Amino acid sequence: MSEFDFNTASEQRDFDLIPDKTDAVVQMHLREGNAGEDGLLKRSNNGQAEMLDCEFIVVGGEYAKRRFWTNMVLSGTTDGHAQAANITNSRLRAILESARGIKPQDISEAAKKARIAELRDFEGIRFMARIGVEPAKGEYRAKNILLSVITPDQKEWHPIEQVEQPLMHTAPRTDAKTIVKPAWAQ
Repeated sequence: MSEFDFNTASEQRDFDLIPDKTDAVVQMHLREGNAGEDGLLKRSNNGQAEMLDCEFIVVGGEYAKRRFWTNMVLSGTTDGHAQAANITNSRLRAILESARGIKPQDISEAAKKARIAELRDFEGIRFMARIGVEPAKGEYRAKNILLSVITPDQKEWHPIEQVEQPLMHTAPRTDAKTIVKPAWAQ
């Protein structure tokens, strides 16, 4: 068995939360699941919803390389899942608008075309974010969240340089079946 000498390693750092309502450019990373299109979605613990498992990485400034995570529900069996999917769709639209420089009110053909994307198009996308703090709940500590997306109609927005992303590896599809709303929920 090999020994490692940790005498020269620096002391452990403790990371405080990024302050509430901090604006930053973040890069989105999709943490692959085993459901949905190309295995990009993750199933809820009870199997009744499918979501994007998202990691956001601050790309510059004082909080560069800091990370926070969120799940974005895309489908499910309950009315709550449908409401969450609507919120997710609005947020994904705002991410495209922020990244591609489209004002939310722009209804031109070019803007409409720029709002069309596959889920894999969100891998590596950079956009302006307002980072929030979700208070501690029970045994869970406070954590950073994506409070909102800053779009070109807001004074805090500025153009964001996108970086070329390697093709995303897609997990092999499992034999997971499509989520079907139970009879009692229809």
